[in-house]
Amino acid sequence: MRCLKITLLTLCLATPALAQNGTYTAELAHGPKFAKAYQKMAQVPAWVTGKDVVSVPTKAITLSGHSYTVGHLCKPHDCGDNQLDIVFADDGKATWGLLSRMYGKTLYQMPLGEPEPAILDALQASYRSNNPN
Repeated sequence: MRCLKITLLTLCLATPALAQNGTYTAELAHGPKFAKAYQKMAQVPAWVTGKDVVSVPTKAITLSGHSYTVGHLCKPHDCGDNQLDIVFADDGKATWGLLSRMYGKTLYQMPLGEPEPAILDALQASYRSNNPN
């Protein structure tokens, strides 16, 4: 009898943990419990889309015979830890970015807009030129 009670107790305690097993990730991400947190995670920081960012003059570059413009932005009062490098296609049809964030001494970088390798290289070069140390 004691063994049965322990087994039932174990099953009762495990039930909430088992409830999410087998649930598809997209269901959780878009479901009512996690949708807000998921959307917040998937967005760029608010300073990126604001007009009150710190920026530097842009530079024209050519990659594989195509003209682009490269720019650099950072978060006001926190430029060292929050930066965005951008490549603009001169025809205005595409932009790509490299969001760079420092946490302590660790640099995290996230490409935006699915840049091709040459564009990603240009974004990383822009980051390095704006962070010479």
